[in-house]
Amino acid sequence: MEEFNKLVRLNKSTRFALYCVVELSKNPEAVLTAGEIADKYKISEHHVAKVLQQLVRWGLARSIRGIKGGFQIAKNPKEITMMDVVEIFEPRLPYNKCLLLDFDEVCEYSDACRIGEVFNEIQEQALYTLKSISIATLISPKKIS
Repeated sequence: MEEFNKLVRLNKSTRFALYCVVELSKNPEAVLTAGEIADKYKISEHHVAKVLQQLVRWGLARSIRGIKGGFQIAKNPKEITMMDVVEIFEPRLPYNKCLLLDFDEVCEYSDACRIGEVFNEIQEQALYTLKSISIATLISPKKIS
């Protein structure tokens, strides 16, 4: 069950990256610093800066140099899904693998296991949801249904 818990609970970098992308997307023309984002969420500025660099590397944010430098969103928030962000920081998500198993474990009952089918359906729904919700949806004042 430990692996399932790890899948459900995303790591800090993923959470911080989602915060960053949401904040940068709220006003795409604005230039925000790592410190401004960190202060808003009361999280480590150092960690936020590292996350922002990864977002730049993957093309979701751009770095602005200079005295008034910082970061901006690099793509239209309608074109960025939650999954786009999650995939950067959760590279070991076991897509199409039974959640009941460790990463290197092979199931000898896979053809007849109804329990695994249930957890695989949960995983598919979670992945579908992450792929279907854009960052624009997250910053919209409307409730996500």
